[in-house]
Amino acid sequence: MIPPFLIAAFVFVLGALLGSFLNVCILRIPLGQSIVRPPSRCAACGLQLPGWLNIPIFGYFLLRGRARCCGAHLDSRYPLVEAGTACVFTALWIQYPPQLFAVYGLLIAGLIVASGIDLDYLVIPDALTVGGVVAGISLSYLFPSLQGKEDAVDAMIRSALSASVAGGSLWLVAKVASWLLQKEAMGIGDAKLLAALGAFLGWQSLPFILAISSLIGTIIGIGILKQRKQKLGVKVPFGPYLALAALLWLIGGSKVIAKYLPNNFS
Repeated sequence: MIPPFLIAAFVFVLGALLGSFLNVCILRIPLGQSIVRPPSRCAACGLQLPGWLNIPIFGYFLLRGRARCCGAHLDSRYPLVEAGTACVFTALWIQYPPQLFAVYGLLIAGLIVASGIDLDYLVIPDALTVGGVVAGISLSYLFPSLQGKEDAVDAMIRSALSASVAGGSLWLVAKVASWLLQKEAMGIGDAKLLAALGAFLGWQSLPFILAISSLIGTIIGIGILKQRKQKLGVKVPFGPYLALAALLWLIGGSKVIAKYLPNNFS
């Protein structure tokens, strides 16, 4: 028998390695570049990086935040994504059985990439949102426990309905708000992302995700506006707040809701 802490340590390392790959996805997907070839290279001068400089988390600090080839500043997001992915994967492994861990790990990986791209470009690719809806419905059929069901067809139907309600409701809110403000209030990508979350996590997660993401988004958005001394109307990405709320749901929010609202949870 392998001690649990060794397995958790292995999952942490695996998460850090995956985080390094997710950084590549965040950089290359919006540019239409392959996420496989060429191998990792300096974002400033394009020189291929040696393997020992690609050590997740620690590589950034070994280089003291500067590219060894040209001295360009390295984005501190690199180690943050790697460490964050490692910690989240470890938390998911501790809380869920292997099958659900794999499914939720896939979801979290997609959310990290979607958040990074949304922060940089204020857009979320359809490959991540629409693809997430398809993946959530398909995986619900393969693993009915994802939707709290035993029958595969029931689970798939519940996933599809949750995705429709989630995406449709946020799309409607965005359209009404845009009509009232006479300008775009929210990107359609956010509605698609919420639809993907509904497909994976079910309708019962939606009130929590919407409430928490709105709260976090409002607090951070006001802080950004005050810090930059900007007026209302400046676009602020909402995808990362949806992703963070979904993560909070997975690592504890669902248990809190189940405890205090047990009759409305299933």
